[in-house]
Amino acid sequence: MSLFVRFAAALMVPILLVLGGTLGYVWIEGWKFWEGLYMTVITITTVGYAEVHPLTPAGQRFTVLLLMFSFIAVGYSVTTFISFVFEGQIIHAMRGRRMKRLISDLKDHYIICGGGVVGKEVAQELKRAGMPFVIVDKDPARSELGRDETVLFVEGRAEDDEVLVEAGIHRAKGLIAVLREDALNVFVVLSARQANPDLTIVARAAEERTIGKLMTAGANRVMSPYQLAGRRIASVLLRPSIVDFLDVVVGKGDAAMRLEQFHVDERSPLVGKQLKDTDIGQQTGAIVVGIQGPDGKPRVDPAASAGLSGITIQEEDVLIALGSDSQLNRLKDMAEQ
Repeated sequence: MSLFVRFAAALMVPILLVLGGTLGYVWIEGWKFWEGLYMTVITITTVGYAEVHPLTPAGQRFTVLLLMFSFIAVGYSVTTFISFVFEGQIIHAMRGRRMKRLISDLKDHYIICGGGVVGKEVAQELKRAGMPFVIVDKDPARSELGRDETVLFVEGRAEDDEVLVEAGIHRAKGLIAVLREDALNVFVVLSARQANPDLTIVARAAEERTIGKLMTAGANRVMSPYQLAGRRIASVLLRPSIVDFLDVVVGKGDAAMRLEQFHVDERSPLVGKQLKDTDIGQQTGAIVVGIQGPDGKPRVDPAASAGLSGITIQEEDVLIALGSDSQLNRLKDMAEQ
């Protein structure tokens, strides 16, 4: 039984008991309504006052039944109210209503399907970056983030269309499918792509053979935690300085430099110019370390002797740059006008 049904039942049972007792005395004894109500109240509360009128044998039997039902009804209501208070179910219900209200106001947010170990790490990174997100999990209480009041949860199965709609799939910017079972991730990606064709979807694949299925279902990117962990371990052994540097500029470090990406707008003055002719270094102080095309692939020109500096910047390109916050902000103004 749901929380609100139990709460409503705990309120309605005593009311129905009093009403039933009153009408019973009116019908059996022929008393007035207020006399029946008075008799019902003193019977249920067992205060020991005398009867309004002498009871007939039928009225006595009815009184016995009323007493028995009153003990059961009052006991149920009191037990339910106490459980609400001591188990924190009222607070839980209020939090649920607050979450639904906040989720309904979200726009251009991210939906994380799965609140396990991988989902927790994704959520922490998004939270650190200040990006709005909501987690879909069938049992939020088991998630380590379930105790965080600032994290929005939708309780339910991510493969259900109704749950995705409640999470704001039609208003979302991206979806991350990190459920434990690959088959469920495929189903979630397929449902999400049908609901929102413009959604950016990243999925987790435990098995390599599932990667192609996830891409076919509509995922933009597919990540394998085991492959990433293996490559990371090898990189720490082979290139420890590079890994440490990237941890600082991309991860949690407090360094003065960081890596950031910027989409080149069609109105940007950078469009149509080679990187070496943009004077980005002189005007912003930031260093462009990579250029990606709209398809997500690096822009390279093997024939250009100047390497990256000879690449002509086009609209919808992505500039990957290194610099301080102020330098990156100036580059953002140039690229995303």
